[in-house]
Amino acid sequence: MLKTPCNAIAGFLGSGKTTLLRNSLEKVFQEKRVAIIMNEIGDLGIDGKVVSGFENIDKVVELNSGCVCCSVDIFSLHNAFREIQEQIKPDLIVIETTGLANPFPLIQRLHYLDVVLDSVITLVDASEFLRLAAEEEVLNEQVRAADFLILNKTDLVTELEIERVESHLRQLNQRATLFKTTHSNIDPKLLFALGANLYRRQSKLLETQVTKSAQGFRDSHQDFSSFSYQTERLVNLDKFKQFLGELSPKVYRAKGILNLDDRATSCLFNFICGRFDFQVVAPDICGKMPTQAVFIGRNLEQEQTAIIQQLQACQDG
Repeated sequence: MLKTPCNAIAGFLGSGKTTLLRNSLEKVFQEKRVAIIMNEIGDLGIDGKVVSGFENIDKVVELNSGCVCCSVDIFSLHNAFREIQEQIKPDLIVIETTGLANPFPLIQRLHYLDVVLDSVITLVDASEFLRLAAEEEVLNEQVRAADFLILNKTDLVTELEIERVESHLRQLNQRATLFKTTHSNIDPKLLFALGANLYRRQSKLLETQVTKSAQGFRDSHQDFSSFSYQTERLVNLDKFKQFLGELSPKVYRAKGILNLDDRATSCLFNFICGRFDFQVVAPDICGKMPTQAVFIGRNLEQEQTAIIQQLQACQDG
């Protein structure tokens, strides 16, 4: 069975996490089965009530009075994921952590539970971050763990203050893709890679989905675009890993399936902002699908030919 991708939303208290989640539910999650794990401080799950009521939200699991990153016992967390996977079979799982959570222990826990972590999305309050980060080290850890950094509430500060915050963020994390927003207003497809999602509800892949997902994906304000590639030839995994490690910084996401030259199984790969991992899958899940991939990034029209040539160099003779 293919594993459902999981996204973690981090950020200090009041940075805009729940607003981002609600915006995502309203804009693009309507056609996806989404399960949400909300981690509250205290006994009352207020945020869970905020995101309830959407038809496509099949499950909201609230873990109260404990941090999902460390103090919620691993057995409870395992049961939450098992219940979600078995009963709901969602397209996407989203964890909203507490404002005081350090994401690194959560990343380790998800790895231990064999959960596919798609991305860590960290929100930063532009008006309060520098002051709070000097007092609370956890804010810096949230930034260090991020694949995507959302510098939020930029309407509350001057351009000079934004530059100062951005400079501090880049000192902590040079790898993450950074967006500047107000009211957590950003196209969720850029964060959750819904346009490049290769997973289906019944844990099967559609050969046409990759090509279809890449068509017309473009954000006019951010100059984001995508393209797809497929081949019947087999791929050398070592060469492919080197290829991912040398990808243009303009590519912030890539997903796909690889038919490898040295094994009977296939691999799903996930690349996000310089970080990548692989999931081995049985041939009966993927059938006779060719090797295929989707690349999403900024102004990729200028990079497409070179990327395809580098990818072709990973194929067998």
